[in-house]
Amino acid sequence: MSKKAPSLAGKLLVSHPLQRDENFCESVVMIHDYSEKDGAMGFIINRPSDKKLGETQSEFSDSPLAPISIQWGGPVSIDRMALGGWKFASRGPALIRYGMSKEDAAKFITETGFQVFAFVGYAGWSPGQLENEIKLNAWVVCPFEREFAQLQGKELWKALLTKHRPDLRLTLDSPPNPSLN
Repeated sequence: MSKKAPSLAGKLLVSHPLQRDENFCESVVMIHDYSEKDGAMGFIINRPSDKKLGETQSEFSDSPLAPISIQWGGPVSIDRMALGGWKFASRGPALIRYGMSKEDAAKFITETGFQVFAFVGYAGWSPGQLENEIKLNAWVVCPFEREFAQLQGKELWKALLTKHRPDLRLTLDSPPNPSLN
């Protein structure tokens, strides 16, 4: 009898330092949906833009959601935006929501500690594709831990790799093209 693989839902995928795909270089992806049968779907959580929802979408300009940061969520369906976010309870894993309605997002944004974002696009994998990429070491699978919830951008990516793959430290700190030194 074959052993069922553990679900990746709620886990973070951290791109390997040698990953040079422009869509995923130095990225951290939160896996939202996962099944061996259907594949995986997630969103990049460390690619903030300098834009706020109210600045770019007139329907949000006078809304409590106006100050929400817009993030690059991934290369799939870049013409669409989804609201999502998370909150850590006093114990246990984070409460993660993705694809929230405007009403739910407005409710969550008022809760202490709940971080809400607007994600443009998402990341998706067909059945078996993500598992193969993990076997090829394109991704480091990490838990989503409270200590990293406030970090953004490259800082989040480096902190996760430093903790979960310290053996990559030399590669992590190397310039993109060492021959230019």
